[in-house]
Amino acid sequence: MSRALFSRNPDLKRLLDEGYFVQQQGGYLVMREVPYVDARREVRIGTLISSLTLAGDQTRTPDTHVVHWDGDFPCHADGSRIQGISHAAGAFDLGHGLKATHSFSSKPDGGYTDYHHKMTSYANIIAGPAAVLKPGTTARTFREPEQEEESVFNYVETASDRVGIGVLTERLISERVAIIGGGGTGGYILDFVAKTPVREIRLFDSDEFLTHNAFRAGASESRGTA
Repeated sequence: MSRALFSRNPDLKRLLDEGYFVQQQGGYLVMREVPYVDARREVRIGTLISSLTLAGDQTRTPDTHVVHWDGDFPCHADGSRIQGISHAAGAFDLGHGLKATHSFSSKPDGGYTDYHHKMTSYANIIAGPAAVLKPGTTARTFREPEQEEESVFNYVETASDRVGIGVLTERLISERVAIIGGGGTGGYILDFVAKTPVREIRLFDSDEFLTHNAFRAGASESRGTA
């Protein structure tokens, strides 16, 4: 899924083509191995994490200018904090194996046009001081992730991460669910469960599926005029 998403979107493909170590994890776009300077003026590596706004398999304009960061707070070459991007600090568990220690806010006039614009802007702000201390240091590593994230969905599920319940949803990944009775009540339950990342859903019902069942289960269609 991740490779297909990058091949179908010019902004994501451009990030890869330019050598940034980026991947999609859950509803997030992740840029790894971003160099930065810490308070001791040492060059270290951190990770930028942005939410993804998608319409099917197509990216849209980023829904927020804020990003998460996994690493110490980045500093200028003299060891002073890049205070202009400060937003929030804490222990953020975003799910999908992603954790962060800070969130940053830097909004250009008119906002970010796409994800290449957003991610490279933050990478330049954070990695610039590292290049001062160690010339040639860059976030463009020309490395790609070896494995892709597996998913039961046909497209990226961004709803959970958008409302901040990615960690809770992730607990269901290895579960198998059985629904006894697929009529009215069972149909509603199936509709809800199908929106979770459970490994398998098993349905058991010996009854014939009749027209009134379809209406109760939400499977009816209308031919009304628009």
